Amino acid sequence: MVEYIIPIKGLGLGNHNYTFEIDDSFFSNYEYLEVDGGCVDLNVGLIKESTLLDFTFKFKGNLLLKCDRCLDSFELGVSDDFRLIVKYANDFEEVSDEIITIPSDESSIDISQYIYEYINLMLPIKKVHPNDKDGNYTCNLDMIERLNEYSEQKTDPRWDALKNLKLD
Repeated sequence: MVEYIIPIKGLGLGNHNYTFEIDDSFFSNYEYLEVDGGCVDLNVGLIKESTLLDFTFKFKGNLLLKCDRCLDSFELGVSDDFRLIVKYANDFEEVSDEIITIPSDESSIDISQYIYEYINLMLPIKKVHPNDKDGNYTCNLDMIERLNEYSEQKTDPRWDALKNLKLD
């Protein structure tokens, strides 16, 4: 994914801005990303200093996700900002969540892995259809009814006898 490689050698000191459109072609490159598609605009601000690179990632758009409840697809609006500081050192190293080091002779930086990680961070833990304006579920009702048929709690008669025992 060459479009996400930013050349840093020969880049002048100061502010630089890049825009990307993250779409299905990006999502198809990552097998374990829980996104079926979408379109997210990404603005990357880069402040180049003599000893470091300061990146600001600003995401805004929609992701297509599978609902954990009914398995239908739904669109989730996302908007978030992330910061990445890249310092020059002898080796590649992840110092913290926001700080990495790269060799000082590195001529470019591939930001695609960071885009992938930031998109994962924007995903909710529980991915379900949003409720409508009245607070009602918007999931596929046919699928919910089918699931409810199979999810009825059946008690095991062997354990029912134990419920009658009382400890004093």
